[in-house]
Amino acid sequence: MHRLLTMKLVHSLLLFAFASVAFAAKPNVLFVISDDLNTALSGLGHPECKTPHLDKFARTGVSFTRAFCQFPLCGPSRASIMSGQYPIANGVTGNGGHLSPHRMTLPRYFGTHGYWNARVSKIFHMGIPIDIVQGTPGRDHAPSWAEAHNIRAMETLTPGKVANFTEPEVVAGYPKLREQWQGAEPGDNRYSMPRSVRGDFAVVEVADRDASLLPDTLAADKAIGLLRQRAGQKQPFFLAVGFVRPHFPFISTESSLRPYDPKTTALPKFPSDDQADMPAQAVAKDMMLADDAVRQLRRGYYGAVSFMDEQFGRLMAELDRLKLRDNTIVVFVSDHGYLLGEHRMWKKSRLWEEAIRTPLIISAPGSSKGTRCDRVVELVDLYPTLVELAGLPPEPGTQGQSLVPLLENPKAKLARKDALIFTSRGRGLRTERWAFMWYPAKRNNREAFMLYDMKNDPGQFANLADDPRYTGVKTRLYRRLRERIASVK
Repeated sequence: MHRLLTMKLVHSLLLFAFASVAFAAKPNVLFVISDDLNTALSGLGHPECKTPHLDKFARTGVSFTRAFCQFPLCGPSRASIMSGQYPIANGVTGNGGHLSPHRMTLPRYFGTHGYWNARVSKIFHMGIPIDIVQGTPGRDHAPSWAEAHNIRAMETLTPGKVANFTEPEVVAGYPKLREQWQGAEPGDNRYSMPRSVRGDFAVVEVADRDASLLPDTLAADKAIGLLRQRAGQKQPFFLAVGFVRPHFPFISTESSLRPYDPKTTALPKFPSDDQADMPAQAVAKDMMLADDAVRQLRRGYYGAVSFMDEQFGRLMAELDRLKLRDNTIVVFVSDHGYLLGEHRMWKKSRLWEEAIRTPLIISAPGSSKGTRCDRVVELVDLYPTLVELAGLPPEPGTQGQSLVPLLENPKAKLARKDALIFTSRGRGLRTERWAFMWYPAKRNNREAFMLYDMKNDPGQFANLADDPRYTGVKTRLYRRLRERIASVK
């Protein structure tokens, strides 16, 4: 009997030892996602927006200059990233969609392989600002997490200077609404924020010290606390942190707005007849804003980006301070891009370059540092990439391709060389040279095509789809687009 107990004890100790060795060999993952961030990073060459912390981070990894989302809208894009599947495969093609609770998502997969996993703030879709105001989880995927932490903040109701450039009359009601918010319980869905408080294009300046009033500050605070808890633990972690800026309302601090002068902020440039060769399906509602309002809104967006950049810097500084960096894969990405008046259009949900191209920076132990990769990649590639970097077996339900060869050699060639993008109206194909868009016939609209030479026309001003000189290019890209759509259903 004594010998049997001794053997069981030795067996248990050996299993513990093996598990400890396995844990020690596995890298941590810090997955950081911004919201509605286009490529307005100074490190990517943006002439105005300043992002010193992301620029510093880029020097530790690989920056993908041609990374494209699979749907330029929060819900479908995030579901695609987290599921490793295209929107028509996972069924989430709108902000109201929800991944199946049975889907083996990226964080869930890491959890099944011994990782502690958690999210802070918006990873799957949340309504911004409503879910932040209420502190509710939105369209989160609960089975994905061991821990999930919502953030509750006042957003447009934050005390400070406020300007609303589309509904200026609503500002007078903010103090009363702020009192109502402060009297509501966190997560209380009965507190319904009036539409006027959404402040689609409100610019809010708060005190230079935001005193943990703003959601991205709160998210960074919480994530830093979780990192401190995990430091020294043998079990590896997968920590996903969502920053909601620069998603409207464009909220920041006085210091993050200070570098941007509304009098000199550049206006978007486009021909006076820019929309003349566009099909109706490609045109978003023209807001017809005055130049001063456009400058103020672009300034507010840049200020929100700079504020988010500061919070990202705080998070990375703590990762370094805790000496976790050498064994941690860090990803920074946005769910999609954002139009800031280009083509006289705003926001997202269109196939224009500003809406579909995102920043993507991956820093992993042993990968290239301070390099750029100009290959066309997709955000659906992140799932298989992180799985391979962690040394885990491939998850069979994913549809992307691993970017690990590009992390080792940014000039390497992958099997797939183009990006597939969906919207509710159209489908897009992006290659290194061409941007192709197809709008199937629907209701009163006929089938339509758009073709842009991104080498000679990066602003997408000349639609070549009806030019007979480019018939061969159009035919080839259309065939490839249809092949790709059929392959991912």
